[in-house]
Parts: sequence; C-alpha cells; structure tokens
Amino acid sequence: MNTQVDEMVGHPTRHFDAPKEVLTHPELSYSDKRRILESWKLDAQRLMDSTSENMTGGEESDLREVSRALVELKNTAPPPVAIQPKRNAPVGSGMTIGALLGAGVGLVVAAATATASVALIAQTTVAGLIVGGVAGALRRPVREPEL
Repeated sequence: MNTQVDEMVGHPTRHFDAPKEVLTHPELSYSDKRRILESWKLDAQRLMDSTSENMTGGEESDLREVSRALVELKNTAPPPVAIQPKRNAPVGSGMTIGALLGAGVGLVVAAATATASVALIAQTTVAGLIVGGVAGALRRPVREPEL
C-alpha cells in the first residue's frame, strides 16, 4: 500500500473529491492522512498564490477545506507515546559508587598519613568517579525476560 499512499500524497485530488474523504478512509494511518492533507494544502496554497498573480484559469482553491480537515485530524490524533525511563542507569550508579569509594579511600589515606589534605580527598573522589563511570558503562545490563 506504500506506493498507493505515495501516489495519493503526490496527487490527492485524483483520489479524493474532498479533503474530508481523507479523514474517513479506513485503510490510511494517521500519518498517511496527515501526509496527504499536507500535500493537498501545499497544492492549494500554490494555486491560491498563482490566482493572486492572475496566473490561473480561475480554479478555486481548496485551502479552507483542507485546513479544516487538518485541524479535525489533529483533534483526533493518537495520544503521544510516553517515553519510559530507563530502569538501570549503570553509568550514573557506577559514577556514584566510584565517587563514594574514592572519597572513602582519600579519607583513609589522609587519616593514615596524618595529613588531612582536601586536595587528596578531592583527587581520589574524582578518580573514583571516573573509574566508576567507566566500569558502569562497560557493565552489561541485565536483560529482563520478555513477556
């Protein structure tokens, strides 16, 4: 049906007497109907522009009818598909764990050497953050069973 739809998009007035007929066509998807009506609207706009420049034989434009059909189609649009958030965020959780471990190592080293250095703790925290992020990115996510 794809080539038939492409033909309808290219020449809507050959297949439909009025824009409302596109809306009631049972075999067309929402997307196909929109493509056909948008094409028809473009043709009607071009005809209207030509008429305003006295370049036509007096044909009447279907612009108003097509615009109404597009509005009606938009009002019957399917609900948008919700994007499901990722259940596992291995990079983010890896970075968090790595940063916490790095900070812990920095604190232990600082306590063991008796030099409480903020720079040392910050460096080990950043190193842990990087290593944890890389480890999280390389970790293969566990696949959930398909239903």
